[in-house]
Amino acid sequence: KQWYQRRVAITAGYLRMAEKTAEQLFTQIRKLGQEGLYHKALPLVLDVLKKKPQDSDALKCKVVCLLKLDKCREAYHIMTTDKTGQLNDMWHERSYCLYRQNKLEEAIAELKNAEPSAKVEELLAQIYYKLESYEEAVGIYKALVKSTMDSNTNERETNLAAALASSAAFKTTALKWVGVRETTYELCYNAACYSLARGDLPAARAKLDKAEELCLKEFDDDEAEGKSELAPIQVLSGLCFQKTGSTKKALNLYNNILREKCADSQTLAVAANNIICINKDQNMFDSKKKLKIATGESVNKKLAAFQRNNIEFNSCLLSFHTNQLDQFKKRSEQLQQSGSPLAPLLLATAHLREKKPDLALKVLQKATSADKKGSSDPTLQLAVAELLKKVGLYLETAETLKSLRNVSSKPGGVSFITSLLQLSAGPSAAADYLDQALVALRGSEDYPSDLVTGWVLESARFRLSHNMPELAARTLESLLERQPTNVKALALLIRSVSLFDAPRAHEVALRLPAIDIPADINLEELEIGVGVTSGRGLRKVIKPEEEKINEANRKFETKEKKRKKRKGRLPQTLAQAGPDPERWVPRQERSYYRRRKRNRNEAIGKGSQGLSSLTNRAAEAALDMSEKPEESTAAPKQTIAPPVKQQGKPKAKPKKKGKGKW
Repeated sequence: KQWYQRRVAITAGYLRMAEKTAEQLFTQIRKLGQEGLYHKALPLVLDVLKKKPQDSDALKCKVVCLLKLDKCREAYHIMTTDKTGQLNDMWHERSYCLYRQNKLEEAIAELKNAEPSAKVEELLAQIYYKLESYEEAVGIYKALVKSTMDSNTNERETNLAAALASSAAFKTTALKWVGVRETTYELCYNAACYSLARGDLPAARAKLDKAEELCLKEFDDDEAEGKSELAPIQVLSGLCFQKTGSTKKALNLYNNILREKCADSQTLAVAANNIICINKDQNMFDSKKKLKIATGESVNKKLAAFQRNNIEFNSCLLSFHTNQLDQFKKRSEQLQQSGSPLAPLLLATAHLREKKPDLALKVLQKATSADKKGSSDPTLQLAVAELLKKVGLYLETAETLKSLRNVSSKPGGVSFITSLLQLSAGPSAAADYLDQALVALRGSEDYPSDLVTGWVLESARFRLSHNMPELAARTLESLLERQPTNVKALALLIRSVSLFDAPRAHEVALRLPAIDIPADINLEELEIGVGVTSGRGLRKVIKPEEEKINEANRKFETKEKKRKKRKGRLPQTLAQAGPDPERWVPRQERSYYRRRKRNRNEAIGKGSQGLSSLTNRAAEAALDMSEKPEESTAAPKQTIAPPVKQQGKPKAKPKKKGKGKW
């Protein structure tokens, strides 16, 4: 009985010690949380839950520790599987877990149930930033910066500047910059990103230098952390060098960052992609190595869609330059499925490489016709126009360029479209288009009146050169109604009217202003050299005094002696034997031609070697003197000796025998 009482007392004492231990554990957990040592606080929380499994405070501490240790899936599983209902009010934590798992739409839905607070608004702005809805994110951050002032003010301003810089870099229309303080290196870095995206390189360089200086001061004691924070600033500095043409400096910065591997995966991917852009179609082995750094699932989640599309585009170009056409096609199709506006260009390039321009044209036309609003990338429409021109469809090329306002509203574009219409539809269609372009030009305020006047004159010259003088006259008359003192228009009008109405041309000529001729100009001297600027046709004007002096000098001039022409001498052989009667006959057909030694015996060895019966009889008849005819008393025929060879050539010296090897 005494033993039993003693045992009960000991058990009660242990229970009281256990209760005190739980309170002590919570005290330790609180201290470790304030110090940020969540990996040490989590085992203590688990010890408390062993003793009190249904303790709501212990469950919430466990969720917080897991979130701080980046174990979002485990924390989300605990919150969703809690049947007691003690964690139902943790809407913010559930939304944060979904945000970290890249389930952004579900995270927004969870936040709608949470009570409004600064913490909830910040998470909502961060989700909008991740969704690349920069306008909504900027609106929330602006409201938070105005309404709250605490220790997180600098962080909110940094996020606001980041959203503004991302809108300028990744979107077609940039949001207006807000005057943010540049007191930290993060704020200076984001301001430099905005300036670089807007094309202000000097301002970006100055802000990057300031950001680098502030970063080095802040992390003076921690070198490793300083290098990791300095890496994005150096990458952006390399991009500034790259845009200004200093590619060597940019390559040095990028390679140093990749070599040290002190930056995060996003910064390394951007540096590797920039190196690929610098290499272009050179140093393919190095570009392939850098492409492995720039691609990967863990990296793609952190990059914006604009950055991912650029990296995929560069990977397609890399496979194209290495002649991997199958892989190039596959990547181009994947890029098109992801919604990249330049993917059709890659597919068209693959078809052109296979010498199939029709398929390339179909791909580009399908891509441009898919967007009925006309807001598609003008690069695709320009590519369509170029292909149409290569195929020879000039009228379709002109219609495609007309739809591009940036092309059809500029002098160069109007001139090119006019030339295409002239080739396809004739000069009249080209002239009509010129009139339409002039009407649109007069209605816009972008061009000065001098440029409009020049276009009207060019339109009149075009009609005049293509045998349309009446239309040219109408165009010039409409111009002279607004500018009656325009001498160029009046001269062109006289020229055009003279082609179909000469009397009226004389009347128009009377409208020309009178010319005041200065007294020191001699018109006779000007008329002498009219139309001749140089050469033999230009006559020199000689004054009377100079002419008298020239006549006096001619008397004393000595006449040059004329050289006598000598008679040509004939060669000695020709003088002795006379001209060769066979001189016009080919050399090999002449009677005295003899072959050279090497060709003289070519026929020997061919045919029969003995004399035939016919040749024997002819030889016997020639040798038989019994039937010799009587000598004729006629004068012998005069024979002409063949031309004697000249004896002036020296004999070739015999070659010296070289010494033998032995």
